[in-house]
Amino acid sequence: SFRTREEDMVFGFLGTVLKPHHAVLEIGSGTGNYTVPVASRCAEVVAVDSSPGMLRYLRERCHYANLDNLDLRLGHLPGGLGVSEIFDGVLAVGVLNYVEPLEESLHKLSSILKPGGWAVFNLPVSTPEGWLYALEELLLHRRRINILSVEEMIGLTERVGLKVQATAPAGLSKGGITCFLLATSQVVG
Repeated sequence: SFRTREEDMVFGFLGTVLKPHHAVLEIGSGTGNYTVPVASRCAEVVAVDSSPGMLRYLRERCHYANLDNLDLRLGHLPGGLGVSEIFDGVLAVGVLNYVEPLEESLHKLSSILKPGGWAVFNLPVSTPEGWLYALEELLLHRRRINILSVEEMIGLTERVGLKVQATAPAGLSKGGITCFLLATSQVVG
């Protein structure tokens, strides 16, 4: 399924960068699909979501999972993230679809990373499958989504000061609905 393929992609990328001592920011944590496994593999997770209901659900879930290294906060990109710390890693799955403006949001991600820190995120990709998804969102939910070619994604990511290490499409077709990116912040010096 699409969900399984997406998870394989995310955990594949995380497997190469996530370390036990890391502090990670997850934007758009939702039901905690990634939050819970990530929190069990690192020192600290700050999970930000724009829905109080989702945060309540996630708080319960963490309680049952006996996780006490999680800090849940209400917030959204780009302006209202509500974080002042900097992190070893940032995870944003299914979040950049809707943010406005996109470049400012990516710049925000970049600015909260430690030098040499990592970011794993995805964006809808301009493939037939991606455009179908975009059209569906417009017709069914009246939501405009950000949709870019892989080249545009890489260009944008590098413009905000991140270096793209890997890209991987996720979807049912070869080109995918979304493209995942693994990027790292430049080590100054």
